[in-house]
Amino acid sequence: MSERMPAQDFVRVGTITRPHGLRGEVSVALCTAAPENMLAYRRVFLSAAGDRDSAEKREFQVLQARLADKGALLQLSGCNSRNEAELLRGCPLWVRRRDLPQLQAGEWYLHDLMGKEARDCEGLPLGRITAVMDNGAQTLLVLRHGEGESLIPAVAAFIARVEADAVIFSLPEGLVARDSGHDAH
Repeated sequence: MSERMPAQDFVRVGTITRPHGLRGEVSVALCTAAPENMLAYRRVFLSAAGDRDSAEKREFQVLQARLADKGALLQLSGCNSRNEAELLRGCPLWVRRRDLPQLQAGEWYLHDLMGKEARDCEGLPLGRITAVMDNGAQTLLVLRHGEGESLIPAVAAFIARVEADAVIFSLPEGLVARDSGHDAH
């Protein structure tokens, strides 16, 4: 089943990278700080390969899920052969926002940091969080400031607190280049 749904109702949790085995299982590269959450989802949604933000998504029941290496292996409803799994290669994998596990006090989801202003503990602006990316070794927040960009490891040690409109960082000196307020010539 395919339907159009508001993008804000979904959170991207990974991308199907390749078939696994002969019976339609797919390998998923996860972009989540808690890979074990994949084991709890009973349904997922796929958009077309290469389409990062499509409102049109197909729903699949998760028949089986297990963690493997740096990702997960999923058996999805309607995907019963290697050839069918191959057709899903490159498709972004989504879950409904309402299906995400409940957060404890002081916890936050990385995708909820997107678009927030970044400031240091003294309140000085550092830029705006424009993306969350995974480089294979760690999850990074992309911080845009002026014409530049900085990558901040998304670790609790660097995030002092999350407010409604801003993320307050406690960063080592020199990790983020600060704009001097004027152009250098």
